[in-house]
Amino acid sequence: MELQTIRKNLDRLDKEMLAILAERMNLIPKVAEYKRQNNLPRYQPDREQVVLESKRKLAIEMLLNPDMVEDIYKRIIQDAHRIEEDIMGE
Repeated sequence: MELQTIRKNLDRLDKEMLAILAERMNLIPKVAEYKRQNNLPRYQPDREQVVLESKRKLAIEMLLNPDMVEDIYKRIIQDAHRIEEDIMGE
């Protein structure tokens, strides 16, 4: 396979990953609104820990570097906190 073809495939996959990330992040306002309406705390460290641990486990199963995957999810969660904070005012 030629380098140009490989890069084209990488670009296609990157676009798909970003589309999925955008879809995920578009759900965050719904989470924040639910928390606000049901008087739930914005920050839920137990849930955050479950998410990180499950993603590490999945990374290992998929032969990915679990530290890299955890770092990515920490950044995603950090931005989710920012969005929730804007909505919930905390």
